[in-house]
Amino acid sequence: MDMKTKFSDDLTLESEFEDLPPEDFLYDRRGPWPQPSPNHPFGEAPGVLHIPWQEWLYWWFKIGSRYVVVWLLGWPFALLKALMWWKVSPVSDEEFAGYFYNSCYAKFLTSEFTDQTKSLFSDYMEEGKTYFYADFVGMKVLKPISNVKCEASITLFEKTEDGIKPIAMNLRDYVCDPSDGDLWTLGKFIALQAAANHIIVATHPRLHFPMDSINAITKTAVPKAHILFQLIHPHTELTLKLDWQVLNSKLSLLENKWWMLYAPFPATAKTMRDLVVLGYHGIKGNPAYPKYFFPLKGPQHVNSPYGKFHDQYYKVFFKFAKNVLSELPEDDKFVTRWMDYIHNEDKTFPNSLMAKDDKDIFYHAVASYIWDVSLGHAADHKTYAEIPLNKNPLRVRVSSPEYKNPDFKLNLNKVATILDQTRLVLANWLFFKPYNVSNLIDAQYDFHLPILKDHVETFKNDLRETEKNLKTMNYMPVAEIPVSIQY
Repeated sequence: MDMKTKFSDDLTLESEFEDLPPEDFLYDRRGPWPQPSPNHPFGEAPGVLHIPWQEWLYWWFKIGSRYVVVWLLGWPFALLKALMWWKVSPVSDEEFAGYFYNSCYAKFLTSEFTDQTKSLFSDYMEEGKTYFYADFVGMKVLKPISNVKCEASITLFEKTEDGIKPIAMNLRDYVCDPSDGDLWTLGKFIALQAAANHIIVATHPRLHFPMDSINAITKTAVPKAHILFQLIHPHTELTLKLDWQVLNSKLSLLENKWWMLYAPFPATAKTMRDLVVLGYHGIKGNPAYPKYFFPLKGPQHVNSPYGKFHDQYYKVFFKFAKNVLSELPEDDKFVTRWMDYIHNEDKTFPNSLMAKDDKDIFYHAVASYIWDVSLGHAADHKTYAEIPLNKNPLRVRVSSPEYKNPDFKLNLNKVATILDQTRLVLANWLFFKPYNVSNLIDAQYDFHLPILKDHVETFKNDLRETEKNLKTMNYMPVAEIPVSIQY
C-alpha cells in the first residue's frame, strides 16, 4: 500500500499514513460505527444505529420477509397448537434436571456458593458432595403485566454420576423440596420461567450486542484487501440490522405490547429492558450474575457437557484464526487501530498493547468473535427451542403461597393461558428456533493466497473431525451451524 509522507519537496509530514482511496473500504469509509445505546447509553453495550441501506435491504429480503409471512399467516396455527395443549404439562424432576444440564440453561449452574446461599440450603447439603445452584433473583427487576407473576427463585442441584438432580428450591422466604408435591411442581415452572426470560433477555444477549462494535468497525476501518477483513467479513452477515431490530424497532418483541401476538414476555417493556441491563452489568457480590466480559479465551466456563461441547469446538476456531492471521506482518497498523477502536467501545476487549507481547491475544480475540457469532450463538437457540414450550412458559399466572403450605394445590389450567402460549409458539417460530440463511461449513472467504485457502479447508475438515470425536452429546451438528448471527 502507498505511504503518504509528504505533499511536495518542501512540505514533509511529521508522520506517515496509509494513503488508501475510499473505494478500498467496504462502504467508502462511510460505514457503520458503534455509539451509545439510545435506551440505556451506559447500561447496554454500544449499538450500531446507522446501518448501510444495502444491509437493510438484504435483511428484509432474507429475514424480514419471513417475519411478515409467519406473523400474518402463522398465528392461527400457533393458536391451534396452544389449544391442543390446553394447559401446561407437568415437568418431572428428571426433565427439569435435563433442561438445566443439557441446554443453554447450563449457563445458570453456579458452583461458587456465597455464605447466604450455603445458609439457605444448609439442611440439604452434605459434606463430600458436589452442588450447583441456579439463582434467578434478577426476576425482581421485572414489573409484571396484568395477572402475570414474576418470582425470584434459587434451585439447588446435586451432582450425580451422570448429571444433576434438583434437591431443593428457595421461594419467597422458605425452601421447598420434591416432597412438597404441588408446591414443588409450581416451583419448577417458576424456575423455568425465570431461566427462559433470563436466557432470552439477560444472558444470551451477551453473545449478540457487544459483537456489533467488532462487526461495524471491521467494515469501516479495515480495507477489503486486508486478511483481517477477509476473515471476519463472512461472519458479519445480517447481524447489524437484526440486532437493531431487536433493540430499536417499535415492532420489537421487547416492546411487549398487547396487540403483538409474537411478544410473549411477562413484564412491561421498560423492565424487560432493565433485565437486559442486569445481564450486561451483573449484580455486585453475586457470582450467579457476573458482569459482561469479552470471551477472550473462548466460551464462559459452564458446569455441564454443554460447556465441554463448546470448549472442544473452540480449539478449532482458535487454530483457524491463528493459522490465517499468522500471515500478517508484525505491527500491522490496521490491526493495531482495529483493536484500539474496539477497545474504546468495550474495555474488556484487548487493545494493541496487550497483544504486542503475546500474539495469541489477538488470535483469541478474532477466534472468540467467530465462535461467538456462529456456534456460540446458534447452540443457545437450538437447545432452548428444543425444550417443550408447554413445560416452559414465559408467563406464569399462579403465584407461590406467601407461606409454605403443605396443602397447596396447583391447577395446571391456570399456570398459563391459551393466549400466553399462542404468543410463545409464534415467538418461537419467528425468533427463537434456528432458521439459517447461510452456514459456516459453506462460508466463502475472499482470500487470494493459496495458503489461506488451504487454512479454510483445514478449518472445515477440523470441524467435521471434531463432530466425529465429540466427548459429549452433539448439541448442534456442524451442517447446521450458521456463519453469523441470523436469528
